[in-house]
Amino acid sequence: MDYQYIRVLGEGAFSRVYLAEDGVGTRFACKVSRETKMLKREAEILSCLYHPLFPAYIDYQEREGMGRLVMEYIPGKSLGQMMRARGRLSPRQAMGMAKELTEGLGYLHERGAGILYRDLKPENIMVCEDGHIKLIDFGCASYRDAQDGAKVGTPGFAPPEQLEEGGIPGFYSDVYSLGKTLQSVMNMGGKCRFKRKKYVGDWGRGSVRRKPGREERQCRRRLERLVGEAAHTDPRRRPQDMAEVALILTGKRKKEHGVICEKNIWESNYKNSCSLPSI
Repeated sequence: MDYQYIRVLGEGAFSRVYLAEDGVGTRFACKVSRETKMLKREAEILSCLYHPLFPAYIDYQEREGMGRLVMEYIPGKSLGQMMRARGRLSPRQAMGMAKELTEGLGYLHERGAGILYRDLKPENIMVCEDGHIKLIDFGCASYRDAQDGAKVGTPGFAPPEQLEEGGIPGFYSDVYSLGKTLQSVMNMGGKCRFKRKKYVGDWGRGSVRRKPGREERQCRRRLERLVGEAAHTDPRRRPQDMAEVALILTGKRKKEHGVICEKNIWESNYKNSCSLPSI
């Protein structure tokens, strides 16, 4: 199928993403690159995912040394863009985001022999018009047992084992990136504590200051605990998978670890999440 490119959505070292339309006006995101081996791996991973946290796979094509991955177009802004425009998240918003990411990454880790995302950061989290999130850009993703040993990820969010020679990434690597992402969006200090000031309304809206309520204090305590454990440089001292992360977020630390994606994902509709503000 032929697509008409409308504008550039993003650009990386080896690829460029376009907003494109087909012949009937349906919009897609098209990622093109001459690194066809990497792009084909990304397409293979995305094609086996069926979860609302991730964009839907549409097609993959190669022509004259150029690869093209066609995906669902996600309208909205990245979390990084929204933070720069509106400020940090409240504990309740961060908790909702953390639950959605935990469920989705747990699903990802359970596919086949396990898929590692390896590049979690605010710029790769899209905030949709309904306030829920999507995780984009699978350029760094890899099967756990088929990694190429390359240094991948973004400094400041990627764990040491992804950025140093001889490191062995695992599910705990995505746990680290989740912790660093939460630390970033909540503006935590080096001791993994939120600034204990009175909060302004969500995203800084309004001028009335208010004290954190009971729910916000509970969210804050659980997020502080998660970040304190997840962002440890020693992989052995972190939660080892997203099931363990879910126990921390729900306060059920003594519950036996189990699969966190047993329910039908499409029927769950994120009933327990706290949506981010609409765009």
